Amino acid sequence: MTENEKKAVLEYIDSHKDDIVDFLCDFISQKSINLGTPGTGEEGDAQKWVADRFGGMGFSRVDRWLPDENQDRPNVVGVIEGRGNGKALILQGHCDVVPVLDDERELWTYDPWKGTVKDGKLYGRGASDTKGGNTAMFWAAKSIIDCGIGLSGDLVVESVIGEESQEGETIGAAATVQRGYRAPFAIVSEPTNCEVHIESTGVFMFELTVPGKSTHFAARNQVLYPQRHGIDHGPSVGADAIAKATLFIDLFSRLEVQWNQRWQSPTLGGGGRPLAVDKEGVGLFNINISFINGGGYIASVPGACTLSGLVSYPSWVQAEDVICEMKKKILAVSGTDDWLLENPPVFRAPVVLWKPYRLPGEHEGVRVVSKAYQEVTNKTAIISGFRGSCDATFLNDLGVPAVTFGPGSLGFGVHGPNEYVPVEEVIRCAKVYAVTALTWCGSH
Repeated sequence: MTENEKKAVLEYIDSHKDDIVDFLCDFISQKSINLGTPGTGEEGDAQKWVADRFGGMGFSRVDRWLPDENQDRPNVVGVIEGRGNGKALILQGHCDVVPVLDDERELWTYDPWKGTVKDGKLYGRGASDTKGGNTAMFWAAKSIIDCGIGLSGDLVVESVIGEESQEGETIGAAATVQRGYRAPFAIVSEPTNCEVHIESTGVFMFELTVPGKSTHFAARNQVLYPQRHGIDHGPSVGADAIAKATLFIDLFSRLEVQWNQRWQSPTLGGGGRPLAVDKEGVGLFNINISFINGGGYIASVPGACTLSGLVSYPSWVQAEDVICEMKKKILAVSGTDDWLLENPPVFRAPVVLWKPYRLPGEHEGVRVVSKAYQEVTNKTAIISGFRGSCDATFLNDLGVPAVTFGPGSLGFGVHGPNEYVPVEEVIRCAKVYAVTALTWCGSH
């Protein structure tokens, strides 16, 4: 990469800022909803839109294929073929987005399916996760093409499906590797506050079913209070499963605090390096109770209650150890209640497991993207860790070393109302992606 080439792509991106914003707004309007379980993704139309845009950008080739069973959910890859002996680089992001729930729709200030810019923020579903990052990647590649810069190594830009439903391991990210797209380094466009994330937490889903005993709601007084001699009361009449479940809600809340006090990390958990100024926030562990399902009839004391949720844990801790400790603590709490001692809850974990990824901070790719960030911003890149699970895990598992780096933040309304991405972060990341590609792949 020459200084003139770097200057050319940076000026190109700056001069096309309005076009990039319009592109992202249009991208957001291409609904690609994934309900979060395998087989529920509806990315087909949006991915056709991506493929059409790739076709007009001047990629050496565009590959669109259907890896899913129903043959309606394509992955799309655009390749700038290198014409030398440079190294290949993969830029990858997922196209699917979570739904906008009916009870959250009124909390949106702007139409979630129409990108809206206000005070430097672009609002819309997928703005941070990850259509903003994808847009930055697409335009980084376009800047190289339109500036007439030849690369020595291949630049591979991927828009994949199924990330939100854990299908990256099958028909999404992993399918791109199985199709032959490999490289010694990859960047995944998850929202990282423009920090370089070299590791992530692991995540698993759990279910805890707390048994109760149903009875008529009018007999609740007999369930709760001692009665005079000869009248049945307590568990012989009924047991409120939802009330019993609150014992475990309290347990998980206390465990979450204790685990976060137990461990610290230089990259996860409010660390960051070389200076601890990352924006990920403190805390390594999360125990999120996502669903509470209890009772079966309005006029009955609840006979069962199931808590379903997610636990995130740091990359150097084994999921099995976390699950083992949860089992022991659940058993201990059950021992404090006469009903639960005789009728213990059923704990299932992992229902689903997302493994963490971890890449050494000394990896050449980490050094290159960090240097590119410094060249673009005149600031030192912050090395930190990703608080969620993502497709970088599957790339790393399949021998493609990957980090996450992208605009936006998990705290910017991601998976909730008023999701947004700062416009300047999209532009900044496009520049960093472009300079990284020129450096890593080489030019001629």
